[in-house]
Amino acid sequence: MNIGIDIDDTISNSFESVFTNAQKSDIEFGNSGDPKQYGKIADHNYIETMYPDWSKEQTDLFWERYFIDMLTIATPKDEVAEILKKLKQEGNNIIIITSRYEFEEDSHLVQNYTQKWLEKNNIVYDKLVMNAQNKLNASKENDVEMFIDDSVAHCRNVQSGGIITFLYTSTCNQAVEANDLQRVYSWPQIYDKYKKNNLGVSKKVELCYNVCVVK
Repeated sequence: MNIGIDIDDTISNSFESVFTNAQKSDIEFGNSGDPKQYGKIADHNYIETMYPDWSKEQTDLFWERYFIDMLTIATPKDEVAEILKKLKQEGNNIIIITSRYEFEEDSHLVQNYTQKWLEKNNIVYDKLVMNAQNKLNASKENDVEMFIDDSVAHCRNVQSGGIITFLYTSTCNQAVEANDLQRVYSWPQIYDKYKKNNLGVSKKVELCYNVCVVK
């Protein structure tokens, strides 16, 4: 089975690695530090959602200061390395599909940081897909049969293509209304659903119908 998996806030605790610095920056910009939509981030637009009053220059300055931190110091989700290793040992292909992209043409800086972080944290995978702005297309191109992401927008897009989809509940999206998606809260729970439903074999089509079609 080909399993497509996001990185930020699905494999890694990316939001937590930048949130304190976002508050510090908001205070530096003369505000209170209070986020406007904490827990209601439907995609990865952290700053635009929490601090919509920042100017483009302020947002750019923030990411210039702290983007590399997100790529390097974020911690992995609990037990994600162990669960991915199990899934790999059971014959699945792990395809990491991320919307991370390079800021300069012909640069491999972000990809290199990403690969180093994955290696450092013992994350096994078969393929890394970068700059996946449309994750349904990326999933289809890689024959993905099960998809896991914390972005409500990406999950809805992938699920619309009939692919088994799980929304990973994170600090970012915990207050987003997403009754049309099946939420999961940890990697042990993901593995449990995979095993109980025998997703790698005969139950795959049945579960896809139950999860993706029935509203």
